[in-house]
Amino acid sequence: MAGQRSRITRMGMVNGQPLIKELEEFTPPEIKKTMQETRGGSFIPGEIWVGLEKMNAKAKVKGANQELLSAFGMAPGDLCQFDVKESHQDEDGNKFAITYSCTGEITSVSESPSKMGELPDQELEMSVVAYKKTESGKTIYDIDRNAQILDLGQGDLMVEHRRNIGMA
Repeated sequence: MAGQRSRITRMGMVNGQPLIKELEEFTPPEIKKTMQETRGGSFIPGEIWVGLEKMNAKAKVKGANQELLSAFGMAPGDLCQFDVKESHQDEDGNKFAITYSCTGEITSVSESPSKMGELPDQELEMSVVAYKKTESGKTIYDIDRNAQILDLGQGDLMVEHRRNIGMA
């Protein structure tokens, strides 16, 4: 079994604007099931999966330019594309390509305090409608709210449901 991984390098793209040295941090969406309690005639309650919680992503950027920050002011309904590619290596020397792809709307831009001798940074927050994560080409997550796709690494759980309503 491979050991711990180290992130070796990464790059980001926001609406085609490359971020290499500027991308300080990236927080991918949290994938969390929404559960609802069931009881019926049962003495012991249970839970049933009824969906996913909404997804958000964050990125901290050093010295964002006007083109990048203009993604915040996009017209209502326009979606922003945020992609991050990373290269990892484990203790045994195995290399892994990790790709995050988020589609959504930038919901907030916060700027660091203006201090002399420090680099300015901005934190972008995004409300995510589509998210895909792969590792060396293998799907970890592929979630698309509008297309009703839900793949948590074991295949699309919504295929039959889309077919049942005439979407597939």
